[in-house]
Amino acid sequence: MKHPPPKGVSVPADKDEARVLTYAVYGLLLLVIMISTYLHHYQPQVLSVPSNMNLAAWQAPAFEQTTIHDRMTVQERQQVQRAGIPMAKSTADLVVNELIMILLGWWCFRHARKHYGFWMASCFFIGSFVFTGLEESAWILTGRFLGGTVSLPPGGTIYGTYWFTKGILWFVETPVNACLGWFVYAYSCVWIAGRVLPKMSLLTRATVGGLIAMGIDLWQDPVQTSPELVNWVWGKGDFLLFFGIPFYNFVGWFLLIFLFAIFWERLPEIAEKWGQRRAMAIFLSVSTVSSVIVAGLIFVIWFVVMGTLLSLMGLGHGLQIPPGW
Repeated sequence: MKHPPPKGVSVPADKDEARVLTYAVYGLLLLVIMISTYLHHYQPQVLSVPSNMNLAAWQAPAFEQTTIHDRMTVQERQQVQRAGIPMAKSTADLVVNELIMILLGWWCFRHARKHYGFWMASCFFIGSFVFTGLEESAWILTGRFLGGTVSLPPGGTIYGTYWFTKGILWFVETPVNACLGWFVYAYSCVWIAGRVLPKMSLLTRATVGGLIAMGIDLWQDPVQTSPELVNWVWGKGDFLLFFGIPFYNFVGWFLLIFLFAIFWERLPEIAEKWGQRRAMAIFLSVSTVSSVIVAGLIFVIWFVVMGTLLSLMGLGHGLQIPPGW
């Protein structure tokens, strides 16, 4: 039995033109993935992709300017400098991880299609995939090409942002399995918030969904970036680290889930007014633009505003929770 869409708004029946647009967007998404994957693996110089095997070639940031360097023992540093990132050449592991995320993504998509219909499910999947892929890639490429020795209050030096080290398929500079993972988390959190708090306001449900996602990320990221895995690498520069992870990362997770939940739940209302085709175009445009805007706002609010406040409070160095991690 199908559950009604958010807030009891009925979803219009699929129209041929909306379905054609949906398949066209899927085709465009596949094309971007194919081009990105080719560039990442076979033309890494185009996007200056850091080597997994030669850490001495890392720039913006260098190996010594990353948080993983500080988390490693002397022996672990020597090992990674000699042999490269752990499991970097394990194609079998990469394939298994990719297949697992594809299966989880397909399961969540089927669930969304069952309860909300093909069009709403596709909007959530494509929107969240592009939303996270562009936001992550914007951060990665900004840090890679504009990073260096940027000094910000309270005295921290930003050497770069971060980047992912492993993946088979890529969307710009974000692994497809990371985009799929974000879709799985986002849909699950939004669904749970809606089921637990069906009578609460949209803002409340979006807030709860964002907090659930942030809670998951609080334990996931320290594990994924551990010396044993190094699935992605953070550059030094943030003035507040939580288990070796810049705290703005968790702020970003909350904001992205919060905003995306609001955009998606408003879709039926937009479709009733403008039609599914135009509603999808509006939704994807807003998701695409807002992902970049969110990245910029986090940088300004977190580094400039919060950094200045900490400087005024006399905190002239970075904080780590727990200390010495």
